[in-house]
Amino acid sequence: MTELGLLGPENTYHDMARQKFLPNASHMLFPTFDEIFKALKEKRIKKALIAIKNNTSGLVGDNLERIKSSGHRILEQFELPIHLCLGSFKASNIEGIKKIYSHPMAIKETKKFFTKYSHITFISSTSTVSAVHELKNNREKNAGVIASKEAIEANDLLLLMENIEDHSTNNTTFALVENI
Repeated sequence: MTELGLLGPENTYHDMARQKFLPNASHMLFPTFDEIFKALKEKRIKKALIAIKNNTSGLVGDNLERIKSSGHRILEQFELPIHLCLGSFKASNIEGIKKIYSHPMAIKETKKFFTKYSHITFISSTSTVSAVHELKNNREKNAGVIASKEAIEANDLLLLMENIEDHSTNNTTFALVENI
């Protein structure tokens, strides 16, 4: 049985939290939180690493409620600093970007930063890394992505701006969860 399940793909903030706090745990990456909770319930994984809240934008979906109401318990909590960056496939500056892909939480955590760029449309993705992959695969010239520096660089995108989060103390709490 795999020791740990978490939201993938590689280079998501979940994966970065795993690398920092549980580097030796055997792990399996899942595309959605639903899949993680299902694998935990079916005992295909011993534990799960689940984002539960962000100190600037609040609860991460209904994850905390799902943990409490579905026969799981929190063993430990970890706080990961979240630094968001703007990446692009082709555009060399923010003025050339017409739309941005990212996870809804990352969009929310950079809302104040983007108020001066009203020409930009935001498109939600299942994770920041999924947004990176979507941009890379579509090769859109006038599109950007909000993600970690690691995810942007690992996918050979242009890093346009760093630390665009609205609050420099931005962090997310991850819960290590197991069945009761």
